[in-house]
Amino acid sequence: MRRPGFLFLYLVKMGIFQRLLNSGQPQNGSQPESGGVEASPWLNPAWWGGAASSTAGIVIDQDAALKISTVYACVSLISETIASLPLFVYRYLADGGRVRAVNHPLYELLHDQPNSTQTSFEFRQMMMTHALMRGSGYARIVPGERGFVNELVPIHPDNVRKEALGNGRFRYVIRDDDGVERPYLPDEIFEIGGMSLDGMNTVSVVSHARDSFGLAIAAERYGSKFYKNDSRPGGILTTDGKLTAEAAARLRASWQAAHSGDNQWRVAVLENGLRWQQIGVTPDEAQFLQSREFQAEDICRWFRVPPHMVGLTSKATSWGSGIEQQSIGFVTYTLRPWLVRCQQAIARDLILARDRYFVDFVVEGLLRGDIGSRYNAYAIARQWGWMSVNEIRRLENLNPIENGDRYLEPLNMTEAGQNAALASHHMMLIEEAAARLVRREVAALTRAKNKCTGDDNGTAWETAVADFYREHVRLVAETMRIPETVAREYCQAQTAQVLAHGVESLDMTALCHVVRAVLVDDEVNENETNSE
Repeated sequence: MRRPGFLFLYLVKMGIFQRLLNSGQPQNGSQPESGGVEASPWLNPAWWGGAASSTAGIVIDQDAALKISTVYACVSLISETIASLPLFVYRYLADGGRVRAVNHPLYELLHDQPNSTQTSFEFRQMMMTHALMRGSGYARIVPGERGFVNELVPIHPDNVRKEALGNGRFRYVIRDDDGVERPYLPDEIFEIGGMSLDGMNTVSVVSHARDSFGLAIAAERYGSKFYKNDSRPGGILTTDGKLTAEAAARLRASWQAAHSGDNQWRVAVLENGLRWQQIGVTPDEAQFLQSREFQAEDICRWFRVPPHMVGLTSKATSWGSGIEQQSIGFVTYTLRPWLVRCQQAIARDLILARDRYFVDFVVEGLLRGDIGSRYNAYAIARQWGWMSVNEIRRLENLNPIENGDRYLEPLNMTEAGQNAALASHHMMLIEEAAARLVRREVAALTRAKNKCTGDDNGTAWETAVADFYREHVRLVAETMRIPETVAREYCQAQTAQVLAHGVESLDMTALCHVVRAVLVDDEVNENETNSE
């Protein structure tokens, strides 16, 4: 059996004991930051796995890393952007569409408030910050009145570890506030995880980027100490004569009093052959400034953030020209992978009926261009029939309008979708009825126009057209079996057509299009009712 002093002598010989004693001491004569009280080495988080020293000699943990301005900017940019995106629960429709599931228990929890103390924004920002810095963000699933997910209570990553159980299974071991470790099954924990190398544990950016972060902190500390304690003079005074020690001291004191501090850059008057020689910035100092800029860009690479989005604008960006292209690049290459991780984590941990429900972030707001580009895109989408008026208004944060959910379809294109289901003989009947109505319109308006011959200002003709179509609404609705509101819209459009282009411009195309749109809407509504 070894003597008790053997371990002590071994530690001294290997230098380990001295490093233990020095680990809590300030280096290079610097003073501790905590009010002059030196921290015990046993309280250093590096000894307990929460942090470790970089090659620059800087202990890096999450708190230390977030004190780096570039790290803070990158993490804030990603986490706040994701937290600010609208997040909705959707239900699949039978026709492949989707509708917001506002009555789903998760809808309010994810969209508004996941627990009693945090808003949705605060919770998602915190989860993303943990995932970005530590590899994963964790929350405990608390059952209750909403079902098996009544609340999501956040857990700090420092208090979580995973324990392999074999056969690819694992469990979470969580240290509670009382210091006791308790096991939890995977279906009791909600986790948003980043990259993994073994399928169970995620990669911590703080650990992998420790040297990069440490070098940034070391450079910042060096710069602060350089400008605080720098002994290099800004310049020197020379003379051909010889000064006594007392005269040199008196000259130095008077010069500093007159030209240092708030008196810098004042005009100096030199007497008795004195000459001033300026000392410029050395190449080493210039290289130091460049190294700080390089470290900031290197940190951006760790988080895949374009440097210009965190204030580094000294170099041209390869993420596109203009705000629109830069935003699209950021969404595509930085946000989208994290959004997919979040959506799939929610589906895995929080949604039971994944064949009926799913969640999705609304990112269209981040991809919006200028008003001209948006309106041109809306016009194309509306004209070619893949967006309705209300869908466009919803993207512009406008309220829906009556009959705004109808879709247009170009008449010179082959019928598609629901229109293809209409039998050809039905379309022939519709066209025949429309042709009869239009012939009636042409005949009645031709007679009215002949009666208005000699009307100089045209008011009689305008009144005649308006009166005819006002009375024509009911006949159109009854003949074509369409709602009276739709018939009224058709007659209003025909009134404008006749007054602008004359009676000869009328044909049955417009009326056939209106009737087909009504039939399609009726069939879609019937399908949705049957799918409920």
